[in-house]
Amino acid sequence: MPGQTYQPRSFDNPTLALIEQRSSTRLFAADTPPTPEQRDAVLHAATRAPSAGAMMMYSIIDIQSQETRDRLAVLCDNQPFIAKAPWALVFVVDYAKWIDLFEHVGCFEPEFVEQTGHSPRRAPHMGDFSIAAQDAVIAAQTAAIAAEAVGLGTCYIGDVVEHAEEMAELLKLPVHTMPLCMLVLGAPAKERPATPHPVENIVMPEHYRRADDAALDAQVAEMDAMFRPHATHAGERVIDIYTRKHTSAFMAEMDRSVRAWLANWTGEKPLR
Repeated sequence: MPGQTYQPRSFDNPTLALIEQRSSTRLFAADTPPTPEQRDAVLHAATRAPSAGAMMMYSIIDIQSQETRDRLAVLCDNQPFIAKAPWALVFVVDYAKWIDLFEHVGCFEPEFVEQTGHSPRRAPHMGDFSIAAQDAVIAAQTAAIAAEAVGLGTCYIGDVVEHAEEMAELLKLPVHTMPLCMLVLGAPAKERPATPHPVENIVMPEHYRRADDAALDAQVAEMDAMFRPHATHAGERVIDIYTRKHTSAFMAEMDRSVRAWLANWTGEKPLR
């Protein structure tokens, strides 16, 4: 059964218009670095993002060093535009700060455990990771929208999880952390057309629905029309994703590194 369909609409609202027009930026104006005011606006907006229990289970690594961005470009699947972006923010899923806080106020002391009846010290679990990851991604997207609002373009970099051992050393990431995503930011070098986004087979009323053949055909046709207008046969976009991403070497490295990061998160096998 197909999912719910909807018709994209235009709204006379500056925030919705900004979201509608946003497009990833990979070409930045070399002579127009972000101003201190723009940086402050983006970072403040990130801290205003919703957070589970206001725990702020993330840290933002503010990268302005050209040397660090050069290295990130190599580690993140060899993407030179990362080095050419004037600014980068790495959003780190972070429970190390809470372990430090618990220890700082005495939560791990035997007397505290005995008096309160709470469990003794434990490592962060996958449940902690799930909530912290939500915090980090929400903060990153809030920063991305704020950047657009103050005239900066952005591009998400998911490859920041790759090469876990080298990334941990570069960013000095301790146990109980993981770099979840990165934004590169800067003034766009040129006007960018809005990127088309599919709407087929995304919104599902009330419960999950596996698409039937008609819905899958509609999804394939939409993708071919949006992303591969020169497609010579149906399904060319899906095949492109399968060969270029799903079965790629970089995805195999990402899988290996994510496993290493999760072992770092629990402390089972620290990366540093």
